[in-house]
Amino acid sequence: MSTTETHPADDHVSPQRAFDRIVWHTPRVCNGCFELVKEIEEATFNGGINDHDVQEHHRTTAATLEPDEQIHTSVDGVTTRPGQQRTSIARTTCRSCARVGCWADDETLSKVQALRLTAPLANRLEEANVEFDRYTLREFVRIAKGLDKYAGYDTEIFRCAVKMAMWRA
Repeated sequence: MSTTETHPADDHVSPQRAFDRIVWHTPRVCNGCFELVKEIEEATFNGGINDHDVQEHHRTTAATLEPDEQIHTSVDGVTTRPGQQRTSIARTTCRSCARVGCWADDETLSKVQALRLTAPLANRLEEANVEFDRYTLREFVRIAKGLDKYAGYDTEIFRCAVKMAMWRA
């Protein structure tokens, strides 16, 4: 039995991993609203001894580069006082949801907010050429957000919704 993972030649994504691979763990997509914030061009340069894989990131119109105002520390790690020069790190900011770094909040979404996110989530799945049932995706989110014991698990709800929608396709 081999311990190495094999990857199929096509870009097939399993229903169990589709949400994580296409949306949640990719720098292309905002985790807060599932909008496409970056386009990534990939290339391999060869020559010499080694080949080099290179990625070039371009922000889409749904993103902007903004300083992260939450970072107010100087080089030596001491918090700055008013009037001192402050340093901040520029981060990609989503224009749709205004999240700095395109990271999702820890706050639980309302049922209406979660249902609104099914449209951009479906768009990301379509862009990845994933076969899924749009109705099942939306209905799973609607039903799960309506159940008190599951309503606080937004990421898990979207993950399961994608899985169910792919199984129903």
